[in-house]
Amino acid sequence: MRTCQRYLLPYAILIALLLSSCTSCSQTGGSQATEPPLPYPQFDRHTAFAYLEKQCDFGPRIPGSQAHQDCLEWLVQELEDLGGEVIRQEFSASTPFGGPFEFTNIIAYFPGDKPGGPVLLGAHWDNRPEADEDPNPALRTQPVLGANDGASGIAVLLEIAHQAHDKTARRPLIIALFDAEDSGKSAAGQFPLDGWCIGSSYLAQNLPAEIPKPEAVIVVDMVGRGSIPNSRVGTPRGSKNYMELQTEGYSRQSAPGLVDEIWSIAEEAGHTAFVRARRGHIIDDHLSFILQGIPAVDIIDFPPEWHTIDDTPEYCSPDSLYQVGDTLMRYLYGVRNP
Repeated sequence: MRTCQRYLLPYAILIALLLSSCTSCSQTGGSQATEPPLPYPQFDRHTAFAYLEKQCDFGPRIPGSQAHQDCLEWLVQELEDLGGEVIRQEFSASTPFGGPFEFTNIIAYFPGDKPGGPVLLGAHWDNRPEADEDPNPALRTQPVLGANDGASGIAVLLEIAHQAHDKTARRPLIIALFDAEDSGKSAAGQFPLDGWCIGSSYLAQNLPAEIPKPEAVIVVDMVGRGSIPNSRVGTPRGSKNYMELQTEGYSRQSAPGLVDEIWSIAEEAGHTAFVRARRGHIIDDHLSFILQGIPAVDIIDFPPEWHTIDDTPEYCSPDSLYQVGDTLMRYLYGVRNP
């Protein structure tokens, strides 16, 4: 019996090794089973949400505050680490809330190798000094943290830059982070656009010579709303507890073809936040470029937390950031579903 076991054992080991090898082959599939590379970099919703939370960790980034300065340095460093040509566009301006304040637009350029002029993706990084839409009058002088109104758009652009900075096969890309957007007031007629969009207006009128003029501009604003009901705020203006990105009036007039292309890409990708309903005309950063003759589109939502102290990360969603970010990545890389 010992002799039989001695000779059977190596055969058993050999058979086990062969079976293991075959299983390994079937699992890996060899070179033939390797999935083809994706046609564009994949937008990471969780990294984007971490960018949103990081901005909020500084506190309200209102003009003249230490949080504003600290966030500025962090944003510049993030874009410089990606190897883009980063420009600080500094300027002084007064707002309906006072001043003059020191402001900074941050512009990063990433060359591409596809035909067509560069596209500028923009969002504002400052916050509103007062929560004047809060339902509690006692809170209306508090600053807005701006998780959605500010941080969400910046989070989308930082993740796009993070994924696309060293990968061409896309059109040239300009990332523009606008300062001094959210300090306007109704009937502040002594200021252009009632004091809104100061930073983007300055950039549109003073495009840096170091970067090419954009062929088109796409602005993202308040694109992080999740589905958590906010009973304290309610749903003003008939809004829903989830993000709904309707087409905006000035965008339709300025660049109807681009509006249709973006919304079609989103629809093909199954991003249900993009709907074909028609929103009215909104004063936002895209209008600064339209006034300078550059076609521009605004991707914007209006959440119940708008200009209230409840504009916090709790009411934002990684999935909402993904719907916008993935749509823009597909646009940059010319990816369309069959």
